[in-house]
Amino acid sequence: MDKRILFFDIDGTLIDEEKDIVPESAVQALKKAKENGSLLFLCSGRCLAIIPEDIMALGFDGMVGGCGTYIEIGGKEVYHHVLPEELQKEVVQDLMRYHIDGVLEGKECSAFRHDYWMPVVKSIFKENGIFAEKTSFSARTQCFWEEEFSFDKMALWFDESSDMESFRHKYEKDFEFILRDPTFYEVVPRGISKATGIRFVCQRLGIDIGQSIAFGDSANDISMLQAAGLSVAMGGGNPILFDQVDYVTDPVMEDGIANAMRHFNII
Repeated sequence: MDKRILFFDIDGTLIDEEKDIVPESAVQALKKAKENGSLLFLCSGRCLAIIPEDIMALGFDGMVGGCGTYIEIGGKEVYHHVLPEELQKEVVQDLMRYHIDGVLEGKECSAFRHDYWMPVVKSIFKENGIFAEKTSFSARTQCFWEEEFSFDKMALWFDESSDMESFRHKYEKDFEFILRDPTFYEVVPRGISKATGIRFVCQRLGIDIGQSIAFGDSANDISMLQAAGLSVAMGGGNPILFDQVDYVTDPVMEDGIANAMRHFNII
């Protein structure tokens, strides 16, 4: 069996987004790959605070979170890209000004508008319903943990009442806007990506990036898939990936992770 360093997106790759579970075939494949000597890393757009504990408990050797803004190896923080405080304040003011909804994501917490209105944002807040009150990023003084709030990246939704074009134009030098859906941008500091994250990890561990395999399903995975030695797109994922990867595997719930690992002789 080949020993590799493997990087996995979470939503739509490890987790089936409709059933919200990791299939048992993937759990067993991860265990077998680790037994065979491969290193396992998460590489997600999620910030650390919203990565489920049951995912972290699957035996990963580290993680790249927030699309590359935060990295852990062996449970220790080794990289954290922090946005300048003045830039954060200005962004918050302009999100209100241009009527843009969304979630501001940081290492330790996330924040919502006090008047959020987009249905998907409401559902995200509901999923984190252990919190009794809406957290306002209009004031930028609170987060779920009631600590001073700082964010690294954004997930922004907009509708006909929003002026997303003006917001994008103002901040195009500071951020990369990744269109995930017709009304949804993932917004990451320019120069930071899942690709920079996996390069950092490989360099830190002294591993040739040619020994890496990346697994993903969405537009924010493109940089990682292009940077890795080998790349896997999940069947049922965004079709724009299919011509850009080495292997298109089966959907999540049809043993996609396990089948891809068998294809590349990892298990």
